[in-house]
Amino acid sequence: MSRSLHTDEEIAFLLDEAARGIPIAEICVSAKISLGTFYRWRRRLGGLKPAGVARLDQIEKENAVLRAEVQRLRAAIVVKPWRREPSQPAASERTAQRPGPRYRSGESCNGRFAFVRTAS
Repeated sequence: MSRSLHTDEEIAFLLDEAARGIPIAEICVSAKISLGTFYRWRRRLGGLKPAGVARLDQIEKENAVLRAEVQRLRAAIVVKPWRREPSQPAASERTAQRPGPRYRSGESCNGRFAFVRTAS
């Protein structure tokens, strides 16, 4: 998708003009944009003032940094598949001495379906 020829502050100014009562068609002609573009901008930025748009831009950059950090941390986590170790007895031998179900979270049952895990 191509980048807009207008900055977010300019867009906020045009939206503010429309809020002050200037006809939208006149704003679109002076800014050389289509009505669809104007309404898309309005949907995206709503009633933000130029200062609010600058803050929104700062928050979007911060979110991008945080998303990259989350992806880096997810890549660092190694999830090993659940396997039976060779030193463990076969399943038929374990049934009598089985202490209960084991979960990745350890002894505590956390999460969305904790009530199902603790019921057994």
